[in-house]
Amino acid sequence: MTRPYSGSFHVVILAGIVALTLVFSLDSIAQEDKSSLSGRVVDPDGKPVAGLKLAIKPVEIKAPRDMVPRTPFSSWLRVVTDEEGRFFFPNIDAVSSQFVMFPESASDFEIISLEIGDLTFYSTGFLQNFQTWFGKLTFTIEPGTHLEGVVVNVKPPRMRIRGRVLLKDKTPLANTDVSLTVRRRQRDTFLLVLPGGGSSGASGRGVRTDAEGYFVSYYPDEASEYSVIVKYEGASAKSRWFRLKEGQQYDELVLVLRDLEEHRARRSEREKARQAVWVVNPQNNHAYKRIKCDSWKDAKAKAEAENAYFVAINDEAEQKWLEALYPEKTFFWIGLRVPEKGATWQWSNGESVSYANWIASQEPDSVSTDDNEHPVAMEFFSKRWMAIGSKSPFLPIVKHAILEKENIPTEPAEATQ
Repeated sequence: MTRPYSGSFHVVILAGIVALTLVFSLDSIAQEDKSSLSGRVVDPDGKPVAGLKLAIKPVEIKAPRDMVPRTPFSSWLRVVTDEEGRFFFPNIDAVSSQFVMFPESASDFEIISLEIGDLTFYSTGFLQNFQTWFGKLTFTIEPGTHLEGVVVNVKPPRMRIRGRVLLKDKTPLANTDVSLTVRRRQRDTFLLVLPGGGSSGASGRGVRTDAEGYFVSYYPDEASEYSVIVKYEGASAKSRWFRLKEGQQYDELVLVLRDLEEHRARRSEREKARQAVWVVNPQNNHAYKRIKCDSWKDAKAKAEAENAYFVAINDEAEQKWLEALYPEKTFFWIGLRVPEKGATWQWSNGESVSYANWIASQEPDSVSTDDNEHPVAMEFFSKRWMAIGSKSPFLPIVKHAILEKENIPTEPAEATQ
């Protein structure tokens, strides 16, 4: 017997990404810690879809634009619909999960919506110009809840190119953002470069591979010859030209990044060389250096080991010079900490603070004790300053610092890792 829906839902908005999250709180008739989900799959004509592979994919948010699998691909709950399109997922954990095809980008159908009682929740993942993971229905079911009678509406895919990205050892490049270019040739004289795929969204060329390394592009929209180029960390792979008819799907593309390890090795060497170099600012004759660090305390120890200190930014000219020197979209620790209540602001080298560049033009409040240390970082986008406390969501991703010293070294120092 189908139980009526009596729960609630809410919409989570993260940095412009909308993820529909359902929270079910039905009156449970069981006391188990595990939950279940059952229903049937139908096509646009309402006919059952048999033999369709489905999966429950546990996910977690690592960053505002990055929803990643919580568990390995092999451990996802998987089912196949029966002759009447019915499915049943037992033993679902009470964690954020996504209802997906299996494999995600290698199915012959796409999810349009889920009907739960009188409510219908639409997925935008099948729409052109959206990433394959964008808009997938993300849910959490309370422990012991058994949700029945869910109707999953699916449709055959539109004209598309589906491919798989592999490494040299033939393992998939899984759950990774790559750059994709689709080229179209007409009459052997005209070449049109298309941005990367109907699953690429506003990012233009970006697509994300699924747990098996698959990606989907919906940009082919007419009969022609096409070629695909994928790039990742400097490595690239290009397909041969292949012909697509109107409405046809090309699903057998395999792209192998054979030189990825070589590119990674060369990049690592360049990074080591860069970190070993002190750069002199001609305006004040001070030397600056970017280092990697595990934490603020780790960066402080590395600064002291090189007889240096966290950078002290004394005017707008120095701020702009640093922005040009280190344009990377990353956070950098600088030489400020929020002072104790009643204390004055000063740089870690003892200089007084005569210039400020706070994010949103707001200086953080003072803290009352040494237990609440709030070091300051230059944030990744605007290069303005922000205090980052122990509970800040940005703390785990601050992995660099800028050092400064007045005594210019005559030889490059060895790289600090």
